[in-house]
Amino acid sequence: MGWLRKLVDWVDPPKKTIEQEMISDMHSARGDAKNRLRLVLMHDRTQLSPVVLGQMRDDMVEVISKYVEIDKDALEVNLESESNTIALVANIPVLRTRAGV
Repeated sequence: MGWLRKLVDWVDPPKKTIEQEMISDMHSARGDAKNRLRLVLMHDRTQLSPVVLGQMRDDMVEVISKYVEIDKDALEVNLESESNTIALVANIPVLRTRAGV
């Protein structure tokens, strides 16, 4: 019977109480603040200003756009930290390839 309850809850999730929604919002706000602080710290460690990161994003868009059409509005370029390393991670939605490429 447990799998059936999970399926029903997945199709029609139970409604949250006001208290549950407030707690969820609080955790969400706390997580957002934590992520913003993590991003600021990574920028400090790499010494990349937001301006430089924006220029890198623009350069990547220019190069990649020669080969494929991308969704520039949905493109995300972030710094991510894992243990002692920092990675530049790009999520680039490709719409279609360019003709003749």
